[in-house]
Amino acid sequence: MILAAGLGSRLRPLTSHLPKPLVPIMNRPLLWYLIRHIKAAGIREIALNLHYHGEHIRTWLGDGGHLGVDVTYSEEAELLGSAGAVRRIRDFFGNDPALIIHGDVLFDVDLAAVIQYHLSRAAEATLVLHPAYQRYNYGTILVNARGDIARFVNQPDPWVAGPLIETVFTGMQIIAPEVINAIPEGCVASLTTDVYSNLLTHSSRLYGYLMHGYWSDIGTPRRYWETNMDAVSRRLRLVGDGPQGGLTHRIPSGGRGPAAAAVYPPVAFHAHIDVPDRTSIGPEVIIAAGCELAEDVRIVQSVLWPRVRLGRGVTIERSVVMNDVSIPDGAHLVGKVVSAGEIIDL
Repeated sequence: MILAAGLGSRLRPLTSHLPKPLVPIMNRPLLWYLIRHIKAAGIREIALNLHYHGEHIRTWLGDGGHLGVDVTYSEEAELLGSAGAVRRIRDFFGNDPALIIHGDVLFDVDLAAVIQYHLSRAAEATLVLHPAYQRYNYGTILVNARGDIARFVNQPDPWVAGPLIETVFTGMQIIAPEVINAIPEGCVASLTTDVYSNLLTHSSRLYGYLMHGYWSDIGTPRRYWETNMDAVSRRLRLVGDGPQGGLTHRIPSGGRGPAAAAVYPPVAFHAHIDVPDRTSIGPEVIIAAGCELAEDVRIVQSVLWPRVRLGRGVTIERSVVMNDVSIPDGAHLVGKVVSAGEIIDL
């Protein structure tokens, strides 16, 4: 199950007209990568809960057939929280453990390995953890080398011995059927605050799978920008990375655009983007389909959504320009998020 119903409040204005799972990473919706990860683990049946702009997800994803998966939707008239959302579709999971992933994260963990870890321990719940506690302002989770959780945020487990590692929860988890059954029907509740803290008992089997690869919580515009920069620079190796269907075009290291235009890798842009004379693109630039660039434009470490129009002499640095925005001649934007209605600091 992909949790896709959230309001995306912290990510606005990027989510003013989009649900979080559809914000573009390297010119593809974040949801595309999540589904590819799940499919790579051998899972073909996926459920999504919908609430905020859920119709956009339905329109883009449909029944999932074009991505090789079978999709079930759970419409929530009112947000139920992660635990309530899982309990609402209890029958979808049958007697199998449920893999639950938040719809606003990107990662390179091997989900098949996480599933095997969970099954080998006959766990009630397995949480994927990351030692990124200094980067995120989250409550920390203490875990030992065996995966025993000694403290879940503020709830301690006195039976677990150290030494202990400080981690944060990544939003990826596997839950046994009996844990889902214990969630009250019709409840509005959270897995983290209302379910997992209650599993910290001597007889419970709550484990942490410690990952060491890439993980990003795309919860703010700044984290969104950083994740795109990680992706285009290959600090994050995306599932299904590379040109597919003519959507994304990369100019290799040392490549050049048209005469008198300079392209400094790494960059990624739609194959049909025209690069005018005296234009400088890169490094770390992502340009979506339908964008139009005038002469003397300079773009560095930035993301342009579809159909952005840049006037003559425009400079864009460390910024995100959302779809259908026109930037007038001579404008200089540094560290901004630009939507049709406002400009905010990144």
